[in-house]
Amino acid sequence: MKSFIIKKGHNIKIGDKTVLKIYESDTPKVISFHPCRIKSFKTKLLVKINDKVKVGSPLFYDKNNKEVLYVSSVSGVVKNILYGERRIVESLCISNDGSYESEKISTKICKETLLKSGLWSLLRQKPFSKVPGSDSLPRSFFISSIPTEPFAIDYNYLFDNIDNCIQEGINVLKDIFKCDINMSISENSFFSNLDNVNFYRFNKLHPSGNIGIQIHHIDPIKNSADARWYLSLQDLNRIGSYFKNKIYQNFKYISINGDDVNNPGYYKTIIGTSINDMDIAPNDNTRIISGDVLSGKEISKELSIDFYDEILSIIRTSNKREFLGWILPGLKKYSLTNTFLSKLLSNKKSILNTNLNGSVRTIIPMGNWESVLPMNIYPEYLIKSILSKDIDLMEKLGIYEVSPEDFSLCSFICQSKVEVSKIIQDGLDLIEAEI
Repeated sequence: MKSFIIKKGHNIKIGDKTVLKIYESDTPKVISFHPCRIKSFKTKLLVKINDKVKVGSPLFYDKNNKEVLYVSSVSGVVKNILYGERRIVESLCISNDGSYESEKISTKICKETLLKSGLWSLLRQKPFSKVPGSDSLPRSFFISSIPTEPFAIDYNYLFDNIDNCIQEGINVLKDIFKCDINMSISENSFFSNLDNVNFYRFNKLHPSGNIGIQIHHIDPIKNSADARWYLSLQDLNRIGSYFKNKIYQNFKYISINGDDVNNPGYYKTIIGTSINDMDIAPNDNTRIISGDVLSGKEISKELSIDFYDEILSIIRTSNKREFLGWILPGLKKYSLTNTFLSKLLSNKKSILNTNLNGSVRTIIPMGNWESVLPMNIYPEYLIKSILSKDIDLMEKLGIYEVSPEDFSLCSFICQSKVEVSKIIQDGLDLIEAEI
């Protein structure tokens, strides 16, 4: 087994350690899907208001990838469809009748079953972090069992306490796609005895748990057509459960943690459940983030978390400005450089919130980005090539290997308060539009 020791990065100290406890959310009366929040997605609806649906009923698909279906997680009636500007589908709401009657779909192990059951929508590819085309084939799969972002799920604990169909999921992918399946693990991993898997060991220093970082070290992407496929461990388990138990797994486990959360831990939640129905009672002075605090997106309590997210982060908001704050010793200011005394105390007394502690200014090369990016890439030159829209230079500097979440620590540590991750996404969008 090959091991990689990641030395560039940082594990953010925020809040208390995630509580290793599993809760079951209340049954939601209404679930919602938000296709407009899926990357590179042009929605085509397959249902209308008052249509009856079952668990596994097709709801919509991407106009550019018509064979890949997104399906319902409950049985009931389509209650509402909310459109935004230019008729973009923002929300699709379904009332839950509580019976969870399922569509009868074949469980034959084949590509067609993955497409019709909606399981293909769980697969994604890099570059561009999008669902692969139904007519494409993977060179290899990558699966991370060691997520390292703030409030990440401890998969060793989770799968030691729930129905484990990981091996069945691996066998299904191997039978259908006949390619290598690579999994990153840590020391004493719960998953080290799996078959049909190539194992790679990484230490738990964020962002070493990111799929993009692991692909960069194991099998780097060379160009736009040189794709690597990936999926989360929970989604792999859902595939295995479908073929083993002959039932569509319509739930996932979400790590809910942060400031003022009543009962932090892992919540078994029907896919599409709104945050209001999760009974975590965040107050008005907090920000709700779908995903981790570094790379997630702010959402309201009326919405459900994004389709691929497994973390719900709650952090305090703050707009307070300090007079000459930069000249103070800063015992409670979180710092990854030697700017404040808190660095000498390993940030143990630091308090993190949404305050930027400054304004956006000119990008100054100080080497901060490189100190937290464990990739053989020059981030400052790449960012400048994106801002100048120099596609040839972007390709030479490794745009196809990167993802916004891999640069989230660069945004966090940036002395110029630049949204580095957003610039990376803009560059990927520009490249994808040109292909």
